[in-house]
Amino acid sequence: MGLVRTRTIVWLRAVSAAGYGAVMGDPNVVVKRTRRRTLITGVPAVTVAVVASIAILAAGTPVGSAAPASQWHASVLDDAASSGLVSGTLILDTVPETPAATATATVATATPTRSAGPTLKPLAVLGPNGRGPDPSRPIAVQSRDWLALKATGRVAVVDGKITILPADADPMVIPSTGLPVPATKKLDVSWTRWVVETLGVGHDDKGSYYHDLSYWKLCGDGAMTVALWYWQQLTGHPDVTGTAGYFLDPYVAQGASWPKTGPTIPRKGGKKLGTYWAGMDTQNGYMAVGRGFEMYLATAAKPAGWTSAGLAVFAAAGKPLYPSTGTDRSTIQVGLNWEVSGHDASSWATAYYASVVRSAPFLAHDLNSAVMLDLGRDGVPVIAAVDSFYLPNWANGNATKHAGHSIAIVGYDNTANPPTYSYLDTCGHACNPRTANREGRVYVIPQARLWRAMKYTSGAGFVW
Repeated sequence: MGLVRTRTIVWLRAVSAAGYGAVMGDPNVVVKRTRRRTLITGVPAVTVAVVASIAILAAGTPVGSAAPASQWHASVLDDAASSGLVSGTLILDTVPETPAATATATVATATPTRSAGPTLKPLAVLGPNGRGPDPSRPIAVQSRDWLALKATGRVAVVDGKITILPADADPMVIPSTGLPVPATKKLDVSWTRWVVETLGVGHDDKGSYYHDLSYWKLCGDGAMTVALWYWQQLTGHPDVTGTAGYFLDPYVAQGASWPKTGPTIPRKGGKKLGTYWAGMDTQNGYMAVGRGFEMYLATAAKPAGWTSAGLAVFAAAGKPLYPSTGTDRSTIQVGLNWEVSGHDASSWATAYYASVVRSAPFLAHDLNSAVMLDLGRDGVPVIAAVDSFYLPNWANGNATKHAGHSIAIVGYDNTANPPTYSYLDTCGHACNPRTANREGRVYVIPQARLWRAMKYTSGAGFVW
């Protein structure tokens, strides 16, 4: 006699009229799950086929056409004009997630090994619709067709070029070697571990004094600097290591006046000059790299279609914000694609990166698949938008606070007990003076804890 157990998940998504909730750049989402268990008796043991969905979650009107067929059938979940129920997905019962383990601040030592990768179940990717909280900074449209390719792992880096894999290719096999994606991998961090954000007060690379609280808010730009260094090694661009110059907080460029009580920055001839940063400095008593590029991203980057400059938000509705609110997950996706494309105005929106938001129904699975594809196969990091409360280098006993933060995932070990991820945090000790936080460190965290950091309170998912 056979026994088959199934679970029906009904996903309810409610989007506010404004379209944006407490987590900047993310829709207001309410997730409701109901379970129905069906017992099938009186029949021989049977094989049950699993129908998995891609769940392309549009933040507004869906774009593109239906996803192409593959070994996994694509069932698209869209937001309706008004909130309501959407069709669920019938799946086999899975083993419950392992409870979060206590994170420890240790240096990663994982070594790549040969291991068979799993058959890829499509990821639940978010489909931006071109809108956003600020019309001068639109979230570029990614077509449904491209998102379907991305969700099934077919957008890959092969011999330094972004390539669409054939429909019959196994995305968990490295195209250049024919070997399966390894069960453990750590990227080379000899340069990237020294990406440390500019401090909020001190002297710039010309020795000029400044005091700018917005500099404490640039973790998203720091994490992007880490990620884009690997692209520079693969494709030759962008110039993460050599970018240098004067960088001025982009209040005017974002349609606002300079704040009355704002930063103190170097001037020349009575005019605001900004601070000067290069590709490497030792201003703070240690080697720091990539600060010129970090400041370029935060204050000067201007993707095609934008009428304002700077990925970090320095103004809203024509009013200055001091300090800046930083760079959110949606804008990190925009910035990464713009730079990876080489500033190709015609196709930059679908250069490589997409997002999985914290409300994705299988976030732990999606994160592990994305990390294996990006790190293990393509050689580039995943950027996580997390609640720092869960990170080992932010732990402060009962005084640990919840705050939105961005980190770069640079390693994974699916064979460890418990399985772990490794990450770089560009917030130096002056930014985060907790004992476990130091410049140049690589941190290891249980996988179950990191996906929770993306899901709860101030978490916002990841960009891959």
